[in-house]
Amino acid sequence: MDADYAAKGLMGRLAERKADLERRIAAERARPVPDQGLIRRLTRELLLARDRLAALGGCAMPRWAREAPAAE
Repeated sequence: MDADYAAKGLMGRLAERKADLERRIAAERARPVPDQGLIRRLTRELLLARDRLAALGGCAMPRWAREAPAAE
């Protein structure tokens, strides 16, 4: 039961992270001169969050994508 609760909490945090990254990418693209490097980095983070959500939802994913990212 606790594992299900923890997974749902993680899924919620990942969904929030994904939405935040989408907003940040859109805001950066809306700038007069967007930083393409920042957009690439944010997009990679977005894809990783999406893949982790898919894995928690039952889709297959490689182990490297399931591991937590290093703290920044």
